[in-house]
Amino acid sequence: MATRTPEGVDAARARRRGGLLVVAFGLLAYAGTTAVDAPTRALGLSWSIIGAAGALGVLTIMVAARRRAVRLADAARLMMAVAALAALAVGVALAPRGAERGFVIAVTGVLAAALAASALLAGDLRPRGRGAA
Repeated sequence: MATRTPEGVDAARARRRGGLLVVAFGLLAYAGTTAVDAPTRALGLSWSIIGAAGALGVLTIMVAARRRAVRLADAARLMMAVAALAALAVGVALAPRGAERGFVIAVTGVLAAALAASALLAGDLRPRGRGAA
């Protein structure tokens, strides 16, 4: 028998989706920490920030959904959005001069947007409708 969340989403499917996001953000954080050498410092630092904030944020949202802790989920979303802005700022500030600058800024921008989108699209714990308790 499938357990349903308040929004009607299958709980096992939501856990798998969250687990995949944690793995993806974790791999991004690992790739960032291994690329902190001088030539790839901008990408390495921004990837580390995005990956760590994404993995921690998704794990926190999953725990909050299990415990129905709305404030905890909101705090995790806010942390993910702030981390996306911080990673974008770090990527722009440390981008190398020359032809690679645009590439570094574009990649950092896309990954920061992915982090912000995952924070925005995470399951909302608030009840919907007038009669929801």
